[in-house]
Amino acid sequence: MPSNAHENTYTAPLPFIPTIIEHAAFLIGQTPSAAARDASILARAHIAVFEQYRPDGVTVGMDIYNIEAEALGCQVCFYDDESIPGIMTHPITLDSPPGGIAFSPNLGRIQLLLCAAEKVKAVIGNDAKVSVGICGPFSILIELLGFETAIHAFIDEDKRVRLLLAAVLEFQKAYSREIVSRGLGVTVFESWASPPLITPDIYRQYALPYEQALLAHIGARPLVIGGDTRPILDDIVKSGTALLLSDYNTPLPLYIEKARAAGLVLRANIDPKLVRQGDFEKIKERIKEIYAQKKNYPKIIIGTGVVPYDTPLENLQRVKKIIALLH
Repeated sequence: MPSNAHENTYTAPLPFIPTIIEHAAFLIGQTPSAAARDASILARAHIAVFEQYRPDGVTVGMDIYNIEAEALGCQVCFYDDESIPGIMTHPITLDSPPGGIAFSPNLGRIQLLLCAAEKVKAVIGNDAKVSVGICGPFSILIELLGFETAIHAFIDEDKRVRLLLAAVLEFQKAYSREIVSRGLGVTVFESWASPPLITPDIYRQYALPYEQALLAHIGARPLVIGGDTRPILDDIVKSGTALLLSDYNTPLPLYIEKARAAGLVLRANIDPKLVRQGDFEKIKERIKEIYAQKKNYPKIIIGTGVVPYDTPLENLQRVKKIIALLH
């Protein structure tokens, strides 16, 4: 081998997986509510994501935090504008029998979501990994009980809340098996567990054990908790996640250090507001910062927080070009 062969070795840009949910509907001129209620529209939306941006992975979903809650009795409000569908009712109480929380793929819109994900996989599955977004048990319980009721139960150490969490965990185990049986990946979203919404102690007692059990059951999968998670960072590492998220408002070197010690993939996010605004100078600074850390730890992917609905298509396309140019 010539002594200068390494100079011609091609180094690929870091993988790019922006978080595109409601923006997928925007790409095909639909509202989030329309896409959330129609498997064909939802599939077209996420296929459009791949066609326009060629990300290294696609997670299918629209109002991700509503799916399991709706299946278990919550009413969802849909809109005619770009608003995200939202939970209107919290039907579960601490006295509700845990046995009433039982999985079926025919509940709510679960079948619709699975059908859409299968359609997406059939079209792009050879080029990108296709996953379904599900919720961690903690986040589902928050939706079922309502935030204030759940928080008071955690503070009071009410034993009934653990019975409900255990039932939700079994629901999610069954749901995950259904997803995996269809050849799809699983991404677990747990944003209700992000500080400062809850304390580290509440996370450690009421979120972490159930995340660990779920991820042990389905194998290491990405656990997505956005925001400044430094107060619970060491606990997240213990969850069994396959990926550690360093959001745009966190110190990247610290998260690199934790990911390296645990052998986890590190996802470094770009602020999605900058993408929507087209602030490419600040985006370049962030991408340069990420690439500077690559020498310390190569197992990095570049992501974003949730891309706003009406983000100009050309802005995200330009971000991908910048990633390729700066590598």
